Amino acid sequence: MKRKIVFVLSVLSIHGSLLAQDPSIKDLQNAASKEVKGLDSNGWKKGGTFLINVNQGHLSNWVGGGEQNTLGINANLNYAINYKKDKVRWDNYFEVALGMQNATSFNKFRKTDDRFDITSKYGYQIANKLYASALVNFNTQMLEGYAYAATSETKVSNLLSPGKLLVSLGIEYRPSDNFAVFVSPVTTRWLLKLDEDFLNQNLFGVPAGSKSYNEIGAYLSARFKKELAKFATYTSRLDFFTNYKRDPQNVDVLFNNMVVLKYNSWLATSISVDILYDHDILAKTQLKEILGIGLSFKL
Repeated sequence: MKRKIVFVLSVLSIHGSLLAQDPSIKDLQNAASKEVKGLDSNGWKKGGTFLINVNQGHLSNWVGGGEQNTLGINANLNYAINYKKDKVRWDNYFEVALGMQNATSFNKFRKTDDRFDITSKYGYQIANKLYASALVNFNTQMLEGYAYAATSETKVSNLLSPGKLLVSLGIEYRPSDNFAVFVSPVTTRWLLKLDEDFLNQNLFGVPAGSKSYNEIGAYLSARFKKELAKFATYTSRLDFFTNYKRDPQNVDVLFNNMVVLKYNSWLATSISVDILYDHDILAKTQLKEILGIGLSFKL
């Protein structure tokens, strides 16, 4: 039954794209914006997008070969709640992504994407375009993660394993609502490893026998948003962190990028590219790219 429902949604998405070949300019302009325009009377601005991409396939007596049945679902939520009044700014960002893939050969859903990230930043203006700010960031994944081999699978992550909680005081430079840079010379960060299966292993920067490890370091976070066209927007986030207490030359890097192409108010293509380097987790650059075409809802 689930496969039939997903298949119907896929057909509706294709049908919607055919109907949207000649959208009005007004629809494109309204769909391109990620945030609700303008502040309400109390200084609040709220808005975001929810994207869901579905793909399904079936082969029967197909000479070319391939998986008999496939089903994939990817969902992405980006939502912001911001407050601005007089010299005070309070920005809150919610970024959640989850993807699953099922195929006949392994006959179960496997995770392809999993991210839960919340940032809250409070600032008070001290000069033109400058804010004294406090920032809190929390990120983890929601489900168990596995490394898959031909005949086996090994659990490599779980909720709060790893997880990171960062608290920082610094200065934010904000020349416009579409670009901001936060810099802090003193930041504390907790690395978490709460899954009992990993307790006796030295993983995620947390020593064996411990569930958490505290770091003190410097932190930089930049956010950028650009309307590439009336129907396309690009959003980006770039974070750097260096730990004063352990190997400060190994700088952690997080670089998130997403382009959303809106065909009408509910159909879109999304392209996300994430680059991550964390020497404590893996001394190699990690790369994740996801391309999807599906339903988009403006919140």
